[in-house]
Amino acid sequence: MTEQPLLLALWSVPRSRSTAFERAMYERGDFLVIHEPFSRVSDFGEVDVEGRTCTSQQQVMAALVELADDRPVFFKDTTDFPVDALGTNPGFLKRCRHAAMVRNPGDTVRSHLVMQADAPSEAMGFGNLWDIVEAVTAAGLPMHLVDGDRLADGPEAETRRYCEAVGIPFMAEALAFRREPPASWKATERWHAAAGASNALGASPAGKKRLSAELERVAAAFEQDQLPYFTRIRETLGATGALRPEPHNG
Repeated sequence: MTEQPLLLALWSVPRSRSTAFERAMYERGDFLVIHEPFSRVSDFGEVDVEGRTCTSQQQVMAALVELADDRPVFFKDTTDFPVDALGTNPGFLKRCRHAAMVRNPGDTVRSHLVMQADAPSEAMGFGNLWDIVEAVTAAGLPMHLVDGDRLADGPEAETRRYCEAVGIPFMAEALAFRREPPASWKATERWHAAAGASNALGASPAGKKRLSAELERVAAAFEQDQLPYFTRIRETLGATGALRPEPHNG
């Protein structure tokens, strides 16, 4: 029996450096890369998945499976919106090889609020990511943890860990960005400015913007909301290394 092409799923909290990681997967050239189809269908009501118009999460799952009948597919999505239908589709869960991506909540929350000052705490995404981790692990499936902080400090080592976990060859050349960012980034490009301007995975972006005193108070509260989910994700997926979960000090 011929082995099916891979369908790789990367579920990530917003602002975890996941789009930079996606760009490295795009650089490889051996995967069809799909950018945030679940987030887009939740936010805009529909999404184009390689010529297939989808208006629900179930339709997105069907489109991804259909695409992966013919060639390897990698998709990355963020968890600012819940993926409610995932647990109701065991066939899709089993078809994918899953990874979760996090970064310390102090930095993700503040980076998110710089982009969207009126975002609610739930949009920070750790709770929604935890729901996905629960669905995947309850189905008895393995799930790898990608660490956005380790990725910034050592992109080659973190990418090698991912490649080994999902069963694909590591390609060192994909860590340098030579291709233009995917056209699918255009609709939300302001969120991906740093990843789009970077010339390599792990390259340091420009200095961080500081929040106002009022927004910093919001950020501190949101960070505390997200820490329990962050900790559960790490413990459940057997994370190693320092992810710096301690509270942020302004």
